Amino acid sequence: MTIGSRHHRSDQPTELPAGIGSPYLVIQNLSAAYNHIQILHNVSLQVWRQQVVAIVGPNGAGKTTILKAVGGLLRPVRGAILVDGEDIAGLPVWEVVRRGIVYVPEGTNVFPEMSVLENLEIGGYLHRQRIPALLDFVYHIFPELQKKHKALAGTLSGGQQRMVVLARGLMAGAKMLLLDDPFLGLSPKYVKIFCDVFRTLRRQGMTLLISGQHVRRILNVADLAFLIEGGRITLSGTGPELLHNHHLQRTLFGIEATCEMGDPLQMEK
Repeated sequence: MTIGSRHHRSDQPTELPAGIGSPYLVIQNLSAAYNHIQILHNVSLQVWRQQVVAIVGPNGAGKTTILKAVGGLLRPVRGAILVDGEDIAGLPVWEVVRRGIVYVPEGTNVFPEMSVLENLEIGGYLHRQRIPALLDFVYHIFPELQKKHKALAGTLSGGQQRMVVLARGLMAGAKMLLLDDPFLGLSPKYVKIFCDVFRTLRRQGMTLLISGQHVRRILNVADLAFLIEGGRITLSGTGPELLHNHHLQRTLFGIEATCEMGDPLQMEK
């Protein structure tokens, strides 16, 4: 879909990418509020399996609110959140997680006095019988964590702690990760590692919905992207389309950072 400089209406569904099938996540006319102040206004978007999807926008535009609503951390005022055709809007977090939808907050929110292994095991509380297999999976994705599995999480570097946070989400049996500003505070070394990890996760069938302020980094890994302004979706397209869109550049002028990974991800054939 080519968007040029014209806004894509938020009440129209995103075009279906060829060869992907039915959408996995459908958000319909979603409105949400904090402390009786409305943040989202009739947001509609669609996400397909095995996509990396970006939501970018100014501070306070509603990026994190969308993720929290999908993840069950915020009850919408109105609207539907359909996952595989089931409306999960308003379900408690544990029910959303049980369906494979896992919110991963920004920052390095680890249990510092617990070992890396203990932090990961907490993530697998809904899948206790699967913990050994899930540990094998996350150690394959993050070999550094296997080497540090006995270390206290609070002694790790910031990048390693961020690995623990993401790996803990994977331990929850995630099919779709809701990643809130995953590049926040990372060195170039760890930006590259996480970009490669996102590519690997998608190749293995996972869907990733990413929001944050690091616009170039996020759009460079996005197959599909949305610009949100004032709680409304105003642009949609591929990551590169939005990255080069004049309206987005004007709206987000001064937001910094780039993902050092070459060309945007290409869909697996």
